[in-house]
Amino acid sequence: ANMAKSWAEIPHVTTFDDVDATRLLEVRDALGNRHGTRIPIEALVIKAVVPALAEFPEFNASIDGDDLIVHEKIDIGIAVDTPEGLMVAVIKDAASKGVLELASEVRRLGEGARTRSLGVDELTGQTFTVSNIGAVGGGHGTPIVPYGTTAILSVGMAKPKPLVYEDDIVIAPVMPLSLSYDHRVIDGAQGRRLMALVIENLEEPALFLTG
Repeated sequence: ANMAKSWAEIPHVTTFDDVDATRLLEVRDALGNRHGTRIPIEALVIKAVVPALAEFPEFNASIDGDDLIVHEKIDIGIAVDTPEGLMVAVIKDAASKGVLELASEVRRLGEGARTRSLGVDELTGQTFTVSNIGAVGGGHGTPIVPYGTTAILSVGMAKPKPLVYEDDIVIAPVMPLSLSYDHRVIDGAQGRRLMALVIENLEEPALFLTG
């Protein structure tokens, strides 16, 4: 019902782009090897998105009648594929967490969603959503903005593709991004600005890991 309401009431706009994920995947592997744990790609994407949401707060907001409510905290919903269908679990106050904490939360919430053991507070209240459709082999898409929020970022699977750097063609892992947002609140220029900052962070993780 919420999905249908969202699609019917929110004027969706989707911005598409690609990221050279070379450095991101290198950092993911390095962190995993150093700490002896798996680092879900969502943890790094969330860490890269948080400073962009802080700079462009209209993406971390809700509409209440004619009022725009900008949320002080950044509570990130993560889409989890479960046997019963897609569920959204929520990482509360994501801005206060480091990458290892985010990785732990992504793993815990993912397992909890699949086993139906999460509480209501862990399944509600997101202010922005990250959907990793790459986990099931997806690329670009048109994610539906969850009702009560203004935007969602979909991340596809990184695959080797040719890129042009200074007139040279190189093969690099390219990660598709799809950003949907509420056009009543956010225009195309704002969408591109947020996407540009997210891409800059993802292509050089040092920019957000030191923040």
